[in-house]
Amino acid sequence: MIISFPRRLPSIAFALFGFCLWAGAIIPAEAATRLIIDTVDHGIAGKAQIVISDGRVRLTHSGMPRQEVLFISGNREVYFIRHARKELTRVDPTVLRQSIDQFSGIAQSLMAQRETLSEEKRQQLDEMLKSLGIPDPEAIAGGSIKLKHLGQQGDAAGIRCQWWQIRREERAIGRSCVTDNEGLGIPPADFQTLAALAAYVQELQLSASALLSSMGFVLPPLGLADSSSLPIRLEKVSGAFSATLAAVDRLDVSLRLMVPQGYRIIGLPGG
Repeated sequence: MIISFPRRLPSIAFALFGFCLWAGAIIPAEAATRLIIDTVDHGIAGKAQIVISDGRVRLTHSGMPRQEVLFISGNREVYFIRHARKELTRVDPTVLRQSIDQFSGIAQSLMAQRETLSEEKRQQLDEMLKSLGIPDPEAIAGGSIKLKHLGQQGDAAGIRCQWWQIRREERAIGRSCVTDNEGLGIPPADFQTLAALAAYVQELQLSASALLSSMGFVLPPLGLADSSSLPIRLEKVSGAFSATLAAVDRLDVSLRLMVPQGYRIIGLPGG
């Protein structure tokens, strides 16, 4: 499963998320599933590590020392944690929905005005939006993502997968190679946790990509064919980003997953 980190925490992974309970509770675990993912982001190679245990996921990346993303599948909360600065951003799904609704109203107004502007004024508006972290003004209004099965096999980490083209409206934006847990071979509970994270990321990508982009969060389209499959390879058509599963194993050690206490909390707009 592949996702991206916020740009403010340099990009990737996603898919690019040790997850635990808020209030700093400590959760011991007997063992955990670990996925190693090779990434290339604008020509820069990196390595992401995803650890899954007891309904929680931790994502770290070689390009982001002392930073991690935490996901709790039970309540769909996400934490972006920066240990060096002792701060974290908590993404509460309810607050995020309120922000999405507010942003949608503003976006619709901007897009209506944009259609009436001269080419010069439209370019000025686009530049302003880009300075706010929205590189593609056309994406503000959102849009559906469609998948096309390419009938081609791929592989990653010795695991077979099926290639799907990812399209937004009528434009190809990427492709993903997906497999089910028969191929991935991890504990069913961990697979379900990853599937829940992937579904949440895709939901946000469809409904809030422009809002999250404006705040520095980058969510690549995952191209989920159904709830029983996950991408193990992901490529953007532009060539700017790719991620490939390199290894899957089990950590037979006791883990302590926690949201740190005493960190400064940075909320989302509207939170």
